[in-house]
Amino acid sequence: MDTGIILLGHGSRIPEANQHLKLLAGQVREFLGDVRVQPCYMMRTHPDLLEGIAMLVEEGLRQIVVIPMFFCNGLHVQRDIPELLEAARERFPGVTLIYGTNLGADRRIAEVIVERIREVAPGVVSQ
Repeated sequence: MDTGIILLGHGSRIPEANQHLKLLAGQVREFLGDVRVQPCYMMRTHPDLLEGIAMLVEEGLRQIVVIPMFFCNGLHVQRDIPELLEAARERFPGVTLIYGTNLGADRRIAEVIVERIREVAPGVVSQ
């Protein structure tokens, strides 16, 4: 398969904080099977988005899907990532870069939030 996936998170100066995105990338890989899934970060750690794209291109992938791991449709989602993708398109003209939708307000995420509330305050949320 010539398609790779980049999960693009914010990034933290605290190394263990960046492990969650790596774990999530592994979980996504389990769902997708034989698809390359690469965690990347906007700032404070590596690989950043352009480094991640370059890694996948060097591996021979010609289609890369970028999924922003952000809840809100803020500046990174609206401006920064599209600008980086435009620079990558110029650098890698033979590669198709697809920009996915950010996580947003999804009911499935709300279900996880309710689970977390139940874990710490079981009497607050009814079954």
